[in-house]
Amino acid sequence: METQFTRLCAEFGWNSPAVFRQVYAVTARKLGEEEELSARQFQRWRLPLPPCPHPARQRVLEAMLGVPLEQAGFTVPSHRRSGIPPAPREGLEDVNRRSFIALTGGAAVSAALPQPRIGAETVMDLRTGLASLYGLDDRFGGATVGPLAQAHFSRVERIIATTSYPGTIGRQLRLIAGETAEHVAWLAFDAGDNQRALVHWRHALTRAEELQDHSLAVLVMASMALMNIREKQPDKALELARGAQEKAKGWASPSLLSILATREARALAMLGDHAGARSRLADATRVYEQERGARPLPDWAVFHGPGELAMAQAALFTEAGHHKAAVDWLRRSLGHQESSYARNEALVRFSLAGALARAGEAEESAHELKSGSVLLTEVSSGRARSSMQEAHSFLHALDPAAAAAGTAHLIA
Repeated sequence: METQFTRLCAEFGWNSPAVFRQVYAVTARKLGEEEELSARQFQRWRLPLPPCPHPARQRVLEAMLGVPLEQAGFTVPSHRRSGIPPAPREGLEDVNRRSFIALTGGAAVSAALPQPRIGAETVMDLRTGLASLYGLDDRFGGATVGPLAQAHFSRVERIIATTSYPGTIGRQLRLIAGETAEHVAWLAFDAGDNQRALVHWRHALTRAEELQDHSLAVLVMASMALMNIREKQPDKALELARGAQEKAKGWASPSLLSILATREARALAMLGDHAGARSRLADATRVYEQERGARPLPDWAVFHGPGELAMAQAALFTEAGHHKAAVDWLRRSLGHQESSYARNEALVRFSLAGALARAGEAEESAHELKSGSVLLTEVSSGRARSSMQEAHSFLHALDPAAAAAGTAHLIA
């Protein structure tokens, strides 16, 4: 017997338990949820009166299907309903495509443009492309990878505007567009182009609000908070970090909550609330230790761990003027950096070089500057280069001769 759920699955080509479970696992991994799903559970969801999944599974299913569970035939308690408006009908999607064609040149353009019907295979292809960009960013930095991400974003937006697809696919395409816009923004931020980053983060946030997708909204707000911290705008960073935590209530993994609390702590320290900052960083550490990698994280959050927490502790000491204590914590952070994260290692080394200079250790500061500069031959990051320049200025203030003799060529 066909149900709303089986009809949606058929539309995506997920009729067999094996295929459905594979797609479920990929989606769950992206969202940081448990990937395991039994064939028996899938068959139960296909029943005329399917049992309502628990909240974590609800989130994965809604991301897969592109509609709230109540629109997929499930009876969902009112307090767990997403509030996502009904997906647009196929006819509306076709109207949107035709409107685009009319705006860009009428019948001649319409005849020239291909009009394929997009399905689940295209969605998975776009998701795979976005995932590969995350890996390239870690290895090569924003300045190098940014143009690739921009091209991917343009491709997604072109598919949305010029092709036809069912409403469920349309929702997934818009979500991918929002996630890609966020990554374009992140890469622009890493490249040192904060204005361009802000434009794309706002675009991503608009998509998140349109789709009522809290996961994307939290990612955007967390990223913007970090930019505000680097721009010495702690009041804005604090507002974003707290707003993200409010949106993350009830579904976020402990590691994600730890990231948000860490950014709140850094903003509080910059505002002079050192007691509040210490308290929130202790919360971040405790929450992280509760999970300790037991659950998969979204791709963008895998960087978080002991190294990141140690670097945050160093930042708190720096804001309080305790530079020798900051040096100790930065050394701990450096010990946790993975070889595949060249940019992150460079950022820690330049922070360490700056802290050493402010602690009066000119020779060690120069050594860390040189070590960090070697990493910049592998990764192109305006953010890392800016950190190097800042560290060099601290060294120059302490010992101009040492700065000129050993490291001046690094910032030429």
